[in-house]
Amino acid sequence: MTVIRLIGRNVSRHKYKSILHILIGVFIVLILDIYAGNMERTEQELARLPEALPVSARISSLNGSMRECLAIREDRVMGIRESEYVKDPVFTVRLKFGFGEFTLEEYKENLNHYGRGMNALSDVFGLGREQITFLEGVDESVLETSQKVCLMEEALMEARGLRRGDDVMLTTYYYRCAPEGSEVFIEPLVTDTYRIVGSMLTGDYRGEWMPPEVILPFDCVREAYRSQGIAFFADSGSFMVKDPFQLNALKAQMYNEVRFLPVITRALPRYDGNALTIMDEAFIRSAETLLGNIELLRRMFPFLVSILIFIGYLCSYLSLQSRQEEYALMRSLGTGRGRSFLLLFGETAFLAAAACVSGSFAALFLFRTKAVVLVLSAALFLLTFLLGTAVALIAFHRLSVMQVLTRKD
Repeated sequence: MTVIRLIGRNVSRHKYKSILHILIGVFIVLILDIYAGNMERTEQELARLPEALPVSARISSLNGSMRECLAIREDRVMGIRESEYVKDPVFTVRLKFGFGEFTLEEYKENLNHYGRGMNALSDVFGLGREQITFLEGVDESVLETSQKVCLMEEALMEARGLRRGDDVMLTTYYYRCAPEGSEVFIEPLVTDTYRIVGSMLTGDYRGEWMPPEVILPFDCVREAYRSQGIAFFADSGSFMVKDPFQLNALKAQMYNEVRFLPVITRALPRYDGNALTIMDEAFIRSAETLLGNIELLRRMFPFLVSILIFIGYLCSYLSLQSRQEEYALMRSLGTGRGRSFLLLFGETAFLAAAACVSGSFAALFLFRTKAVVLVLSAALFLLTFLLGTAVALIAFHRLSVMQVLTRKD
């Protein structure tokens, strides 16, 4: 308690120097709060970047001119669907269909509707959840199965007198691209019965091909290909990148393992869906900027610490120079080095703590700084500033007491 009283008395006696100490400390704490706040905000922006700038990818023809009506091999489809770097893949396959069962010779009179197999609803085509009315107990996840169900265009259902929950027999045909990629043939696939589990509006359809009047689950169509011994090809494909910070791993997998190619604009037009375009330019540009800012702030940290130690040393050194006689008298009256150090260090620690509290409150109201940033800034200030103070006091203790007391003589 005696030490605390002495520290309080000395702070009061040297009030102008004490106020100056506090003002310097407040200024430093504010600078540290700004620095730490910038670091935290930049790191948070980097962490939120995948949500702010999601990265998508689309399969196209080699020259990039076509993104639908392609022939995408099944192994490439499965390579994307099974990738740990991919989320929300959307694949489609074109179909043409007619109602009931009819022979190949009768297809001209009956094969007059367009359909599509899809594994998920996609706003890419303007076919989102809001355009579909599902049967009770059914949702869009039914398209991820291989069930024999379908979604049908409302106008077509009205024309045919159909309702949700009805079973309907459809004969489907598939599109086959010629090996050289310049011609497309339409050939019979399968005749089967499907349950109508949803009705849809296609007025907002944005695809390049005809609006689908029926949508079947993608794997249901794939199973039909397999049952007929037909090689399966999808006609469009896209996906979102699960973690854009793993773009290099994704590209290595897609281009080396799944065997996609980058777009070559001068390539001949073909139906082969063998090129992959990853729309990552905006994400990479923003990530590089944020990473550069973080790296700059981190490189500044050692210099900032050094400056704080120096300021703590300089403030204490300049303050103590005018108190040499006071120190010499205190020592001559029997106060030991340790107690003297404790008294002088305690004064600075008290002033530094006052500066921390004042600076933290100022930062809280001026910059709305978070509590964790305030605590870290205050801890860094106290640690570095008092370390400089300790260095100055150790040097100060080297003074000769007798030399100071006899200086005026």
